[in-house]
Amino acid sequence: MWLTKEGAVWRARLRPSYASRFALALCWVFWTVGWTAGVAVGFRAFLQLLLALLRPIPLVAQASTVPTSAAGAVLAAMFLLAWVLVWTPVGVVVQMGLLWALAGLEQVTIDARGVTRKRRWGPWHRELRVRYSDLTDLYLLGPGNGVMALLPSGKTVALAQNGTREQHQELWTRMRELSGLGGPAAELKRHMPKGKEAVPLAGGGEVLRPARHIRVLWVWFHGVMTALLVGAVACLVWRQLFDGASLLATLLAVGLGALAALLAWRGWRTLQARNGWEVHPGVLVRIHHGLWRVTRVRHQVTELQVERHRPEEDDGGDPKFALWLRSPQGSRVLMRGTVDVRSLEHLGHWLAHRLDVPLSREALDVAGPSRGAA
Repeated sequence: MWLTKEGAVWRARLRPSYASRFALALCWVFWTVGWTAGVAVGFRAFLQLLLALLRPIPLVAQASTVPTSAAGAVLAAMFLLAWVLVWTPVGVVVQMGLLWALAGLEQVTIDARGVTRKRRWGPWHRELRVRYSDLTDLYLLGPGNGVMALLPSGKTVALAQNGTREQHQELWTRMRELSGLGGPAAELKRHMPKGKEAVPLAGGGEVLRPARHIRVLWVWFHGVMTALLVGAVACLVWRQLFDGASLLATLLAVGLGALAALLAWRGWRTLQARNGWEVHPGVLVRIHHGLWRVTRVRHQVTELQVERHRPEEDDGGDPKFALWLRSPQGSRVLMRGTVDVRSLEHLGHWLAHRLDVPLSREALDVAGPSRGAA
């Protein structure tokens, strides 16, 4: 039995079936071979180019191994470094996910006060305890992707990920019975949606913008890209000391330097959260701080509507949904392409409550009762 009851406490042990583990093992083998080869080849080629760029020797003298022009060598090195920087962490995440699903054990304990999730992989284990009083919602993430909890800050935590869709449904039902959470999404209209934060305005209304932890991730991205571009500019300047002045290399250095400055500026703006939506009764104002001016686009909202996104894929997989605003000025998408229906509907109810407009959610009913309940 994967689920047992001891008094008022439910205990679940979740792990994939033998057939699933066999399929995961095959995926892990093929992925490991391809990922290792891709990282090794890319990293070796990048090191070869980097050493050639740093040597105080004209590139023409190294023509057997690297491009003869500084611009070509720097662009090739940037491409290879981007490949390694993207492919390496992606591979590590996939590796960890496959190994965890293959050999990991998840234990979920549900009692009257909260949920304890313990993950074990060999001698390593990690435990998470959340109380119902610290949560605003419990919901199912897509078909068979886990049981999620929403915090008042807009952050989410996973309460169960291993197991089947039916097991997740059963656990969510037990948690809902004990906590009273996970009801209709309309009950969440006063709670902050996932990944968002709201700042009250002095004259009334609120500004809806990405939560700080989301903005910090984007700042890291902008910072890494800025550092790479600055390094590329430095390499171009360095190479001109030995390969002679080149108009192409100079123009490329100026362009990359300008792009680095723009990315640094955008990262700073992202951290300050200058862009967002002003929410007033019946009105949404899109605020965008550009390079030279601030743009404010006003929408007189008449309705919010949930629509199926990319319906041509419905026959081959899970449907995706988008949240749209309707106004006399036209329609605009507020959230698109997601299987996290609960978060989309939550955002819709939160906005509809403050805009005092209806939310049309008929498209969600087509997905079936389980999706609508989650």
